[in-house]
Amino acid sequence: MVTESIIEDEHFKLLTFLIVSARGCVDEPPLYGPLRLIDAAEKLIELMDKMGKADERLKEIMKTIHERKFSVVKDELDFIKLLDNLVIKISRIMKEG
Repeated sequence: MVTESIIEDEHFKLLTFLIVSARGCVDEPPLYGPLRLIDAAEKLIELMDKMGKADERLKEIMKTIHERKFSVVKDELDFIKLLDNLVIKISRIMKEG
């Protein structure tokens, strides 16, 4: 039996964010799509952390995203470098297992 309201569920909150973000991407500047995706990645790592599934490597990625995601409005090239670095970091985690 579910005692928690669906709107309080962390998974539902992430789902809602993704759906609303998808709609937002239709009318927003092109780089806002990647911004919304890494924002969702940050939220997912937060959720994983609450469930005890985020290691220090993921927490570091979450911190990096949190600190630098809004560079998209100031310096697009810096934002793209952030994305490139995040791909490298997640690739290393995949290699390490």
